[in-house]
Amino acid sequence: MSATMGAVRQPAAEGRARRNRLAGAIAGIALGVGLRLLPTPDGLTPVGHSILAILVLTVFFWIFNVLGNAPASILMLALMILAGVKPAHALSAFSAVEYWILLVVLFYGYAMQSTGLARRLTYVVLNWFPATYAGILISLFIIGLALSFGIPSMTVRTAILVPITWALVQELGLTPLSRGASLIMLSTVEMAVIPGCATLYGSLWGPLMVSLFKTQGWELNWIDWFRAMALPTMLWSVLLLVGNWIILRPEKELAVEKAFSKTELAKLGNMSLREKLTAGIVILSIAYWVTQGRLHSFPSYLIGMFAMAAFAASGILQEKDFGGAVSWSLLLFLGAAFSLPTIIKENRVSDWLSSIIVPIVHSVSDNVLALAFVLFVAMLLAKFSDPTGFLAMTVLFLPVSSMLRGVPIDPIVLIATLLIAGHPMWTLYENMWVALAYGMTGGQAFSISHLVRAAHVYFIMSALALLFAVGYWRFAGLWN
Repeated sequence: MSATMGAVRQPAAEGRARRNRLAGAIAGIALGVGLRLLPTPDGLTPVGHSILAILVLTVFFWIFNVLGNAPASILMLALMILAGVKPAHALSAFSAVEYWILLVVLFYGYAMQSTGLARRLTYVVLNWFPATYAGILISLFIIGLALSFGIPSMTVRTAILVPITWALVQELGLTPLSRGASLIMLSTVEMAVIPGCATLYGSLWGPLMVSLFKTQGWELNWIDWFRAMALPTMLWSVLLLVGNWIILRPEKELAVEKAFSKTELAKLGNMSLREKLTAGIVILSIAYWVTQGRLHSFPSYLIGMFAMAAFAASGILQEKDFGGAVSWSLLLFLGAAFSLPTIIKENRVSDWLSSIIVPIVHSVSDNVLALAFVLFVAMLLAKFSDPTGFLAMTVLFLPVSSMLRGVPIDPIVLIATLLIAGHPMWTLYENMWVALAYGMTGGQAFSISHLVRAAHVYFIMSALALLFAVGYWRFAGLWN
């Protein structure tokens, strides 16, 4: 009986999915074409006008999964090249540092999973904290914060933590796509990213922010940033975990005995040679990332290239497994998404956006709270067209900070406000770390509906954290 009902429900669900895809395709094409047929706005080139129209079409294709993320992204680049975007700009991300960091660290996750090292580490972590949802969430916060002091790349931290917690989810017997699994996995991504915002170089936003300050003739140092963001970031992280618990409250509590982790560790026995090799490579890589900029200036991805060779030499990564070791669909999707900042900047779309943003900001510049929330919302909206957020922060910070020269507002506050809004995840393409986790787990870590719920939590809790931060900044003398 139940099997028959399931067989009936499956075609019905597939039919709804097809209708949703068709509706998304029609809406995306209609709005994209309609936007392009309108007169080109002042200050925007015809190519820039086409870019905006193609972005609208692509966003609908992404949201409704019309073609899948990767094919839709490649279609976006093809249409942009056809519209006049230089191929070197459209394909720029595939040779960028960020892209190669992403590519190589995916193989770390594969090695940790295939050798069993990730499973072993999950039991070690469980042995340190209570085997409850609260214990796991607290451990994620502590681990994410600790890693941020030594590993500035949020991508690397995500790639390290996701295989560990995914193995934990499986070992705890949680059903893939359940609320319990989604709670742990989405919190993993957030705790790999958010706590690092407490320090200037705890995330890859840091070098960008320092660069933006220099272009304005200011200096941004570690101590000033820590004073402004440490306390708000701690509260922000806790609010996110509490919000996730409320909105993704697990179906039932974990039924794990206190001695569970010790028993399972004993079953695994001694570490195998491949586990030891993988652990050694990971530890060596972490040391390389920690000392980058202090003892050497080699790029972050270089150690990953050597790691891939080492994995292959030891038999951990074989050529027959290469195609399935990482999600190439994810890599194509994010490669296209990473190209958007270059495309938008080189075709002066960013200049046109600035001309719209500055008057709006100016109208609320005499109201502290209103200004903060205008920048907050502007960053959230900009992330729909700039998944990396780097261009969005640049487009928003430079004109606004120039306009507010002479006003008793520390520029740290402006850029911190943008940072708090810099990690939305209503769709996979908006948040590269969420997309990375989704790809590393074969789409089983969390459901899209749970992702949307967590995205609402991110918006609400980040707004609350910003509200607290504004009061704290005023108390600290950063905003008078």
